Amino acid sequence: MRSTVTLSDPTASSLRPVLVDHDHTCARISLVPEGALLLAGDRVEVDIAVDAGTRLDVVEPGGTVAFDMRGGRARWDVRLTLGRGAVLTWAGEPFVVSAGAAVQRSTRARIRDGAVLALRESLVLGRHGEEPGRVHQTTEVLSGSGPVLVEDLTIDALTARALLGGHRVMSSVLLVGAPQPGDAEHRYDLEGGAVLWRRLGVQAHEADLATVWQTARGAAGGL
Repeated sequence: MRSTVTLSDPTASSLRPVLVDHDHTCARISLVPEGALLLAGDRVEVDIAVDAGTRLDVVEPGGTVAFDMRGGRARWDVRLTLGRGAVLTWAGEPFVVSAGAAVQRSTRARIRDGAVLALRESLVLGRHGEEPGRVHQTTEVLSGSGPVLVEDLTIDALTARALLGGHRVMSSVLLVGAPQPGDAEHRYDLEGGAVLWRRLGVQAHEADLATVWQTARGAAGGL
């Protein structure tokens, strides 16, 4: 994993990977923030590579808040590479874009044949009683047969109502490369047999996909 925090100290680590458990083919890692995230000038880069035939489970102890940046900007970039037959599950916690924040957020995944990816995320537009900040979010998931999911979404105080119908929480679960559960609610079938579940809500509990996430993790071989 590689990351930077602020322009004044470009070598400081913002996320510390803590090994929770492991054996010869599997590992469980918690991404622990070492300070406040995100502030103006922060740039977080996360690179994860899972070798062929191995498994990695990533958890987060808490959510991330992008604070008011007073005209500044921040970035959060994730790059995932899965070898042949690898498994990666990432149980992301809420990513909150406060009023006044401006964040560029990207996820890019490259998945070899036979690999499995299960990814959970929740985007929250503004803290309680706030207008949303601005987030430009891009997602690109490619398998050996071609694109699975390509998404480019910009949301701010002007566009949130039109794009999300007045909702401020968008939760998603993506499952690629595993047998597909039969639950059809909130489900979008993608290319290559992948599935995206997405749910909107005004409050976090209204957009909850906890049951779907447990099902997706089970399909990926998780407990």
